[in-house]
Amino acid sequence: PYTTLFRSGGFAKTCPEEMLSTLFKAIQERTKLDPKLVGDVQIGNVLMPGSGAFTSRQAVLMAGYPVDVPVMCINRQCSSGLQAVANVAAAIKAGHVDVGIGGGVESMSMFDMMAVLNPDKVAPGAVEHEESRKCLIPMGLTSENVAEKYGIPREVQDTLAAASHEKAVKAQKAGLFDSEIVPMMGRTAKGEKMVSKDEGMKEGTT
Repeated sequence: PYTTLFRSGGFAKTCPEEMLSTLFKAIQERTKLDPKLVGDVQIGNVLMPGSGAFTSRQAVLMAGYPVDVPVMCINRQCSSGLQAVANVAAAIKAGHVDVGIGGGVESMSMFDMMAVLNPDKVAPGAVEHEESRKCLIPMGLTSENVAEKYGIPREVQDTLAAASHEKAVKAQKAGLFDSEIVPMMGRTAKGEKMVSKDEGMKEGTT
């Protein structure tokens, strides 16, 4: 079943703040960064409790950064992490800070995207307005609508998907992603597991 597959990865039971703090520590170790110099931390975060503030703030502190390092969380849906990086780059360019960290974190295994949606708490006017009502359309239906609008048949999507898996597997075997990944111990439904590679690609996909 979908739910079983979705929650069977190496980070299925791993809290986002644990993943983030591991990353913050790695940044410090790899770049020899003095955490006291960090003028701002911005993290894209959509599904975490407390609008992401708990997760990101806790991660910075867990990694040993000073308590006066400011942290901001951004929710721009799928592009939240990209927006955080863009914001930090712009802040450095504008001279607001000399050193900043931008990134993103998400755990869709631990936090269900639709769990917080309560139809009883949606304003009647929001449902009556056509464009506003479309905000409630799930991503799956959105992809179907986009495919229909632009005339992208299922066969083309399947071909692209299979080619994407093939390229990713080839790149992983060649070690092209190794320098970008910080290995860490994850918690799974069956216990702890060291995660050092992306688990999403499937070799032999047709």
